[in-house]
Amino acid sequence: MKNLKNLKNLIIIVSFQISCSTPNETKINNTDLKDTSKENVTIEINFTKLTEVTKEIEINLQTIDYISKDDFKFGSKFKFSENINGNKLKIEIPKGKYVGSIGVKVSNTTPFYSNLSGLHTVYFGINEKRSKENIINEKCNSIESYSLRKLKYSKNSNFCDDLDVSNKKYSINFISDKKIDFNPTRTLTFTYVGVSIGLAKLFQHYQLAPILLISGYFGFIQNDIEIKSEILEEAL
Repeated sequence: MKNLKNLKNLIIIVSFQISCSTPNETKINNTDLKDTSKENVTIEINFTKLTEVTKEIEINLQTIDYISKDDFKFGSKFKFSENINGNKLKIEIPKGKYVGSIGVKVSNTTPFYSNLSGLHTVYFGINEKRSKENIINEKCNSIESYSLRKLKYSKNSNFCDDLDVSNKKYSINFISDKKIDFNPTRTLTFTYVGVSIGLAKLFQHYQLAPILLISGYFGFIQNDIEIKSEILEEAL
């Protein structure tokens, strides 16, 4: 009963955190965003060779105004997170300069067999710790790494200068060359979890149930897919 009570309290706390947002934070509802004070600019996001996977896009942008070369202040936040069915998405944001990130996560699971997953994030004017950073190179810096928080989840990142839609429009293309790599860390982790739960006293008569449940949901074999990005700018 105590554990059930703690679980209920946790659900209430999480629900409260999700439902609350700061006054200057706006959720981007696809192309429905309207701002009467500024003209909106469209950002086009395309997905190439990503037709057989589930695609989830997450956008976190924040306006930035420069007082001087080394001094700036942040403004309104814009957030958007949704699963994408097609191969193209258009969002509208008011003209101005932004920092933040646009990322896509893909996955495809065949129950009791394998799971395919990949993550790519484009950072504008910030680093992975979401601290302000100036990109000196004209082109974005591409980095391939692994997310330890996601059990060695394959992750590709592009670090670019500020997203400046005051006089430019952007097109971002997330591309897969369908290169697939076996991920032993994630495979062994999910196998270990299934076996450990199966050996617990609670499942002493049904030891295969947790193993089959976990492998059915996540897949026995964990694979990574590489995703790259192209960022195109065009003067308005």
